[in-house]
Amino acid sequence: MRVNECFDAEIEEYEKWFNENDKLLSNEINIIKQLLPDFNKGIEIGVGTGIFASKLGIKNGVEPSKKMASKAIERGICVEIGKAENLPVADECYNLALMVTVDCYLNDVFKAFLEVNRILVKNGVFVIAFLDKSTPLGKIYEDNKHLDKNYKYATFHSYKEISDWLIKANFEIMDRKQTIYSLDNDYQEIKTGSGEGVFVVIKAKKQ
Repeated sequence: MRVNECFDAEIEEYEKWFNENDKLLSNEINIIKQLLPDFNKGIEIGVGTGIFASKLGIKNGVEPSKKMASKAIERGICVEIGKAENLPVADECYNLALMVTVDCYLNDVFKAFLEVNRILVKNGVFVIAFLDKSTPLGKIYEDNKHLDKNYKYATFHSYKEISDWLIKANFEIMDRKQTIYSLDNDYQEIKTGSGEGVFVVIKAKKQ
């Protein structure tokens, strides 16, 4: 089963996880908010069902799963069907791009980052959130992903891998923060840097 087919089949379960883990979701939303710039035109790459975009004021998205896109549209997001490695978006038309835990499902992360660079205006900002496999909880995710319906298809990355691809794709890293140190549904500290919390967010600027 391909990744987007998996998500098509598991939309209710996907939404249920966020409903049942509302404090973890709040942690993730809050850490992203801390790194979001002021923007007038933003897009989420891999918008899914629109949970993050709708809470962060992002009105546009790209999503390969038609069923997930339909849910995002219900949340008021304008969604184009497409993949991160070949975005159906014109050059230099956004000043913010967001990507949340999408890297682990991409066939070519570097190519996707080049595409994000292409659609951003000069000095536009790319905010990427990912699960850092080099952290204690990240190692648990990696070791047990075969037991999870969605993550068994994932290829997790480290902060070093993501940051290296960003720099190679002509981004300048401006800031990074981390959170989620356990899977307890509770509010967890947001710290500067990376290496402890599995949920890492990088703010990068197009050169």
